[in-house]
Amino acid sequence: MRLRALVLLAVAVAIATVALASNARGDGDPASDYLLTQQVFLPSDATASSTAQRQLLGVVQAANRAGFAIRVAIIPSSYDLGSVTELWRQPRTYARFLSLELSFAYTHRLLVVMPNGLGFNWPNHSAVPAYRLLDAIAVPSSKNGLVTAAQSAVRQLAAAAGVRFAVPKQLPTVPQGSSHGAIVIVPALAVIAVALAGLVVLRRRRTRV
Repeated sequence: MRLRALVLLAVAVAIATVALASNARGDGDPASDYLLTQQVFLPSDATASSTAQRQLLGVVQAANRAGFAIRVAIIPSSYDLGSVTELWRQPRTYARFLSLELSFAYTHRLLVVMPNGLGFNWPNHSAVPAYRLLDAIAVPSSKNGLVTAAQSAVRQLAAAAGVRFAVPKQLPTVPQGSSHGAIVIVPALAVIAVALAGLVVLRRRRTRV
């Protein structure tokens, strides 16, 4: 009975996790969850890997491997802010907000790119030197303008810190569905599967007895 109770509890917790993830995907701040484990947050409509997006992923990965820790959030619309739409077109404020949200797991450089400019934050470090560089970077109005600006920003920030890196010719692919929900839901479903398997084993043992 104790084993069965534990299995049922695991199922209940996993289902609750899925429900919470679903709600967060619709109402929360997607980038704050996605960037806990990923280096680049792309917009909700990034369903296909464009060359520019893959280049950005390659640049950010190469920078991190070279010791220049940085994560990037591409925010082309208020929709991609989830429930904090009041921070739309406020890249500097959102960078501070997002950095605070990530602070329990990530405390290094954070770059935010919106159509009207770039935001930067690094806990316990002045952002003034970074903005001297970022203020000179224009965000093109083209389809991949934000991604292009982000690439330039990462390269210039790294160079200013004395970090040089080369991007591999084999570019990474863009993860399908740049949303935090999938990150939480998949492990939760795995827990459910294990719990159900436990129930099956328990029933078989009881049947044999």
